[in-house]
Amino acid sequence: MPYGVRLQAAEWEAIRRSYEYDPDEPTPWEAARRAAEKHGFQLPSRQTIYNRQIAEKWERHSGLAGVVQAAHRKADRLVEPDGSPAPPPPPPPETPAPKVDRLTEAYQARQNAEDKRAEVLARHRQEWRQVAVLRQEALQLRQSDPIKADQRMRLAKTTAETTKIQQEGERKAWGLDEPPPLPDVTKLSDEQLKALARGKIPGLG
Repeated sequence: MPYGVRLQAAEWEAIRRSYEYDPDEPTPWEAARRAAEKHGFQLPSRQTIYNRQIAEKWERHSGLAGVVQAAHRKADRLVEPDGSPAPPPPPPPETPAPKVDRLTEAYQARQNAEDKRAEVLARHRQEWRQVAVLRQEALQLRQSDPIKADQRMRLAKTTAETTKIQQEGERKAWGLDEPPPLPDVTKLSDEQLKALARGKIPGLG
């Protein structure tokens, strides 16, 4: 197969999508080979592919760390900062169902994983709001009914302890506290290496 050809934007997008979303996290070259085989275009040179990856800052989205980050973003849209439910977004316009290929299936599986974890995070925030309500009720009753205030405060403490234990188990079960994977330092630019030395992991902030 001859190399060094110029690709169309859609062909580059196919390569990038394979690199970013394939579950086995292929190298840029392997992602290009898969896309070329699937869509029937000629491969550019290996150096051209790597240059494109660096210039466009391709990032992995198939790993669990990426799923957790996206889940936090979705949880932000599901609840308000005080933990109350956010208003639902307007329904999307009706469109014909697209033909599903292997990459689309992988992408949809990732979206499903994000949605499930986002629901867990949103529920956790709402549960802590319930604890805050009990605590606030206790503070409001301190002067008028100290006995009832003490009962409310004890209930708030018990609820908080139970919530903490339950949520810690759920976060572990859902992989929400998994540490982010460290990048391959051999592929980082000088600026990214300096950021890594300062404690900032490239692609996570």
